[in-house]
Amino acid sequence: MAQIVAMPFRHQKSLICDEARKMLTDAGFTLVCNESGAKLSEAELLDMIKDAFAVIAGTERYEAPLLSKCGELRALMRFGVGTDNLDLKKLRSMGVQVGLIANHNAVAEFALGQLLALLKNGPRFDAAARKGLWSRYPMFELSGRTVAIIGFGRIGRRLAELLKGFGVTLLAYDPYMDEEAAKERGVAPCGFEEALSRADVISLHLPSTPETFHLMNSDTIALMKDGAYLVNTARGSLVDEKALYAALKSGKLAGAAIDVFETEPLTADNILLGLENTVLSPHAAALSYETNYNGGLICAESIIRVRDGGRPLYPLW
Repeated sequence: MAQIVAMPFRHQKSLICDEARKMLTDAGFTLVCNESGAKLSEAELLDMIKDAFAVIAGTERYEAPLLSKCGELRALMRFGVGTDNLDLKKLRSMGVQVGLIANHNAVAEFALGQLLALLKNGPRFDAAARKGLWSRYPMFELSGRTVAIIGFGRIGRRLAELLKGFGVTLLAYDPYMDEEAAKERGVAPCGFEEALSRADVISLHLPSTPETFHLMNSDTIALMKDGAYLVNTARGSLVDEKALYAALKSGKLAGAAIDVFETEPLTADNILLGLENTVLSPHAAALSYETNYNGGLICAESIIRVRDGGRPLYPLW
């Protein structure tokens, strides 16, 4: 009987490329996919994955009671990089190999683009031009500023590489800082509070964990320079939105570019929507064509590697 690869997330049809599917079927796997276009119930999810050798997972939750019923599971590939929807302790105890995809270039480029849109007042110029207005808004240059990257993993490192050409001073904080990687990119490692106090721009690139919940709150925002900017393309839970709103409203912060929110999808009553000194986007930073296409190939190759006794291309452990 052929081993099963399950794709239960609702966007699998548009995100997992034909070439990736062919790789898996050519390798002898049977594909079982969510064709409904809707999020599965827990019972439907279990029915789809209970006999699977591998799962390509979206943002649906994989808790211990569900995983305990999946005795054939040997590989779980997250089509993304966030793992807050996975019970990693349970997966590890089951001997399941967990892998991610490579979205670091897409997210880093997006973070940089949103920061530039913020500094140049891009959304306001666009809105004015569409209304036939010949308006002028203040613009600022990135050159000469200090940028602190909070979280120096693959995305943070790529952002540092992209920023090198802008003539900025680069700082980075990471609880597990790779100082050699920082040195190679001309980045000065520093403590969290030092980064906040020195930087003109703070860009967040940490995972969602109990330790990072509301990392940016009224106390930590108070440590930032007056008139600084905040960019968050990581996870919404990192930022206390009420504290951010107060700082943006008062002028403590000059602006914020936010791609991720405490409640998603973004609701019409979100307090940040009423501010002009923000650039907002719907958790879209990683969704480049290239990332999605390559992501499917990475998942397929990783699953085949695990079947053959190896490890995923981007293993979590």
